[in-house]
Amino acid sequence: MTDLISEATGWQGRDLFDATGKRIGTIAGLAYPRKKFGVTWLLVQTAAGTILAPGEQILRSPERLVLPYPKTYVDGGPVMEPDRPLSRSEEHRLCMHYGLDTAVPNRSCRQGCGLCQARRREKQLR
Repeated sequence: MTDLISEATGWQGRDLFDATGKRIGTIAGLAYPRKKFGVTWLLVQTAAGTILAPGEQILRSPERLVLPYPKTYVDGGPVMEPDRPLSRSEEHRLCMHYGLDTAVPNRSCRQGCGLCQARRREKQLR
């Protein structure tokens, strides 16, 4: 078990916030017992349903867990159907949504993808 998986197991029941401090939802647990396609996916219960969030992207502090994307962007991601595993194409779509897919060159980027937004925020903090 990796350190992140061990740590993320303890996050169950904690609230997850977006980059601006808005509450996204509550972490319901791990989506898979190990990394899938190189990512530790967390189940997050929101008002719209259950979504998957990449654990590696979560910024941790003693007070809160923050996913560095706007709440509206996270809510626009694929919703998880209960008791059904993700297909490879759904996993790929999810990785693209959060800007995690390095196999696809930037020509597929939508300027609003999670990776572009994270890079923009990083430049603003400098």
